[in-house]
Formats: sequence, structure tokens, C-alpha cells
Amino acid sequence: MSKNHQKLLKTLKKHKKKLLEYADIYADEGKKNDIESNDIALRSYEAFSAIKQFFDEKLEADKLKDVIEPAIMIQRMLSKSKEIFDNHLVVDKCDYAENGDLVAYIKSYAVFDYLKALLGTDSNGYEINQDVLCAADFGAPQKRKRFIVIGIKKSLTDTVQLPIGIFSEKDYRTVQDAIGDLQNVPTVTDVAEDIGTPLKKADDISELGKSLRDTDTLFNHIITKTRETAMERFKAIKQGENFHSLNDSLKTNTYTDANRTQNTIYLRLAYNQPSGTVVNVRKSMWIHPELNRAISIREAARLQTFPDSFIFCGSKDKQYQQVGNAVPPIMAKAIAEKLADQLEQIEKRFER
Repeated sequence: MSKNHQKLLKTLKKHKKKLLEYADIYADEGKKNDIESNDIALRSYEAFSAIKQFFDEKLEADKLKDVIEPAIMIQRMLSKSKEIFDNHLVVDKCDYAENGDLVAYIKSYAVFDYLKALLGTDSNGYEINQDVLCAADFGAPQKRKRFIVIGIKKSLTDTVQLPIGIFSEKDYRTVQDAIGDLQNVPTVTDVAEDIGTPLKKADDISELGKSLRDTDTLFNHIITKTRETAMERFKAIKQGENFHSLNDSLKTNTYTDANRTQNTIYLRLAYNQPSGTVVNVRKSMWIHPELNRAISIREAARLQTFPDSFIFCGSKDKQYQQVGNAVPPIMAKAIAEKLADQLEQIEKRFER
């Protein structure tokens, strides 16, 4: 805050009472003990003495930073050291950087190895199971794979189970199952225009579509405006194709190296297949299977298996991002139900 003088003054005033309480404590400690030989205590004493001088109008606010910064940096160092100690991280070596910083070089772990090493200790005592689950196996019209870890205390069980999908590849749900009934529903291009679109009764709708269509008014059926260049590309790309399917004349003036563009860019979804992993489809420019427009926020949410009654808020990009970041509810439900079932069985065992 030293760069914003008014904000600094406001913050100091806000915390005046607490700062002065600490300042009195450190002043007393400084009088009682020989802090000259203890650099940490000395820096803290100097910092809080400066705080007192400021409130006594003996020190200007812009002079505070130089006096209190050493104490703050020591606190940060101790905080990092405590994190290393508490989490049992392995330190290869400590050294000084060129700018004088003290650096601890940590042996890196894969996230799962770290979790397993930490939670599996005698003090924490978790039994852990893990696997890669595919959302399509649980009824999502999307081949989204996620690494799932579940842990239960060893004092409760020695076996942790993950859910098993009930769909096989031959009967996976498709993009059309999820969004086919929305093809003729008008879209909007601005969040302010999203006041809800009445849904007419739809015939020939899939089982999945019926389960997701749980409201009479549709929100979030919002798309991005299509510029001329994008529209030319939309018209040239067929179902299942992407940016790489375009001829060279339609690839220019967009990406630094068109050949390295990901296969998810300008992807036109295929109605008769599950989609790939739903990301922020606005940034990836996903295209409707049959219409020359972008996939709407609601259509992306349908592919994730969010029911229509679940309304996303915020800016257009934030809504797209929320959808892309989510775990498909249908898969999350399967995981939760499996875990709940195990806990119920444990509870019954203990009751006996």
C-alpha cells in the first residue's frame, strides 16, 4: 500500500486500535529482554515502535515502509518455513539467491503422491482409492475424463470404492440427446437481453433432454456475435471437423502458427457422438452441429448435464468459464451416492 498514500492512511486508521495493542506488547518485551542479540525480536520491536511514532505524529507515513519491511519479510520467511515443516516437505538444500533472498529447494511431488504421502500417514490415517473416471460412463454426453481420489479414515474402513459407470461406449449419450431440442429456440448475444425465453412443448425429445428440460423458461441461451471471418469458417467446417479442416486461405490472420492450433479450436460438434471435454467453448469457438453459430452457454451446460433450472450469472465469459470448469453433475452425483452408500454401511456396522 506504500504506493497508494491515501489507502495506506485509511488502512492504518482502520487498524489503529489493534496495532497499538501489539505495539505496547512488543515495547514491553523490548524493555524486559536483551533483544539486541535477537535479530527477529529487534526487527519486530523497531517495526512496532515506528507504528507508535506514526500515531503519535512523530513519523510520516511514507517513512514507515523502510522500518517495518524487514519484520514483514521475516514473518513471510517463517511462514514458509512452517509450511515446509508442517507438510513434511523434503528440502534438498537452502541457499542464497543473487538478490540476497534465502531459498529452500523442495523435492517436488506429483499432487496425488503428495496427498497420498500426507493423508496416508499414521497421524492422518486415510485409506485412499483413485482412478480416472469418464463422464460418458455415467450418462453425460461428453467424453470428459477426470482423475478422482476418495479417502476414508482407516479407523472406519480398509476399503474405499469408486463408482462404476452404467453406460458403455456403444450406448453413450450424444450431443443431439443433450441439445437437439434447443436448436430452434432463439438465442441472444448480450447478457442484458437474457430475460428468459419461453420453452414450447417439444416432441421427439430424448430421455436426457427430458431430464434436463425442467423449466418452462430458458436462461443462458447466450452466444457470441459472429464476425465475418468466423462466419466464413463456420460455413466451411462440417460436423466433427475443426480449424485444421479449413483451407489455408481461411486460416490466416488469426494464430501465430496455425499448424499448432489445438484440435478443439473451431470444432463443429457432431450430433451423433458425445462431445469432447467441455472447456470455455467461447474461447475455443465451438460451433453448433447444424447451425452456423457458436454453442450457447446453455448448450454447453446441457453437455455438462446441468438442468435448465440451474441459472449461471456474471458476464458472458464468466458464465462460459463456470460451465467449462465444472464437474458434470451427473458424474458428481454418482461419486457422492457411492461415498454416501459406503458411509451408511460403515454406520450400520458400528451400530451392530
